[in-house]
Amino acid sequence: MRKTKIGVMDFHGSVDITDPCYDKDVWCRMNNVKISEGEYACYVWRHTDKGKYEDGTPYSYLLVGAIGIYRNGDIPRQKDMEEIGSIGVDAGLAGFFHNKPDYSDEEWGRFCDRVRNGDAWLIEDGFYSSSGYGDGCYGVYAYKQDGAITALELRFL
Repeated sequence: MRKTKIGVMDFHGSVDITDPCYDKDVWCRMNNVKISEGEYACYVWRHTDKGKYEDGTPYSYLLVGAIGIYRNGDIPRQKDMEEIGSIGVDAGLAGFFHNKPDYSDEEWGRFCDRVRNGDAWLIEDGFYSSSGYGDGCYGVYAYKQDGAITALELRFL
């Protein structure tokens, strides 16, 4: 997979890991996950999926395989990270948010207008992307230093 840095964000010591369509009371999100204070580099990892349809026609398209936030841009090896939970995805989007608001229908409509272009976004509320093959359940992985989380990943593929 190829990585691309989308930007840098301060999550103020905690993140909600979720599909942005979910309100705080939905069971399949992770709320208020404590992380080490500091600035986090926000990366998307893309994968090219290639194959052939049943009729033999080849296909090739780019998918988001994972997204991650890494304090000070320090990216640990995947094998050094441990799964700390999973989230559900219902809108084909997922990410890391500081105190993600519950959107009204109008706010959600404006939010969705943004996703017409691209596959990863950094906004005031957080960092999110399209979720690999779309809806489903995806693992959340963490890396800790001195007992504090300094990196998180959502792995879609």
